[in-house]
Amino acid sequence: MTRVALTKGSLRIPPTYFAVQHALELADEFEFEFFTMVADIADAEIAERIRIHDASDGTPFESGRRAWSQRERAIPLLFRRARRQLRDWAPHLIHQHFANWSQLAVSSAESLRVPMLLTLHGADVYVPLTPLSERSAFGKPTLRWHQRTVRRAFDEAARVLAVSEYLADVAVTAGADARRLAVHYQGIDTDLYRPSERTADAPPRVVFVGALSQAKGIQDLVTASVEIARTTPHELVIVGDGPLRGSIEQIASEQQHIEVRGQLDRQGVRAALAGATVFVLPTQKSGRWREAAGLVSLEAQASGVPAIVYDSGGAAEMLSDGNTGIVVEEGNIGALADAIRSVIELPGNEWSAMSARAREFVVAERSLRASAQELSAHYLDMTGN
Repeated sequence: MTRVALTKGSLRIPPTYFAVQHALELADEFEFEFFTMVADIADAEIAERIRIHDASDGTPFESGRRAWSQRERAIPLLFRRARRQLRDWAPHLIHQHFANWSQLAVSSAESLRVPMLLTLHGADVYVPLTPLSERSAFGKPTLRWHQRTVRRAFDEAARVLAVSEYLADVAVTAGADARRLAVHYQGIDTDLYRPSERTADAPPRVVFVGALSQAKGIQDLVTASVEIARTTPHELVIVGDGPLRGSIEQIASEQQHIEVRGQLDRQGVRAALAGATVFVLPTQKSGRWREAAGLVSLEAQASGVPAIVYDSGGAAEMLSDGNTGIVVEEGNIGALADAIRSVIELPGNEWSAMSARAREFVVAERSLRASAQELSAHYLDMTGN
């Protein structure tokens, strides 16, 4: 059986299920093991289903001994250990997630003389596009190092996959070879995420899942929700953690319709989406960064929940505007409020029709099953099978 080594600088589950979900779907076709410098796997099911090599195990930086931020800073110290572990397994193909922190995959592919597949997810693509002038004297050497790493990953990869058309265009601008680049939409497990019954007398529920940061637009959503609540009763459920959590919780303490649940595993996310009326992700430009895709929008639609997103980056590629949800002008909070209100005030039959279309869209065009088979075709082509 073809052995595929999955690699990533660090791995936390939750929230980064995307790094392993295709491997779990393709476990009968390929043999997978995951190699990383530091890992924190809080979902026991994942740890049982795929072997994860954490190079920090048995070191002062192993899980539970230091804060995650401190462990991530130790990544360069653990590189050689991770490389030995990967080489000992002798894979036929290496699949690296993210172009940054890709030294493990690049050096191992070169020494083992096996092909490397690189999946770009977003922030990594902007590294070569960031001018050194934007960094301090102390920051310039670090940025140069990351830029060399990303460019080397672009050069070494036999094939590069981008998670949206938007990101593919940015990747070419950043230096990726368009001849070796393809779009691969990350699929959603439509068996895990599926519609559930809504309580007839429950108030409409608006759900957000993501980092509580300016980039994800949580402030815009809260502002729109507070405005809507004056005339249209609803609940706003916020799932996630991040730098703005404190300020969002302060607002929630003053607004009874807002609930902050913190970061949840995928079972918790599924529960938050169960019975929701609409999902909202007003992700927006932050520096050069824009959302590459927004998989949680697909999880919501697979659950029969219409989605509303800003027209930022690849977010709009994750729904059918006016059919399975609504795309709103980026940063237009008034339009965002109008879009949310329009969905939660839909008559029952019209909402049910949109809900059904949302589910059908993901099953037909963004399912994990279809996405995994596309990835399988890449693996087989690259290994000559």
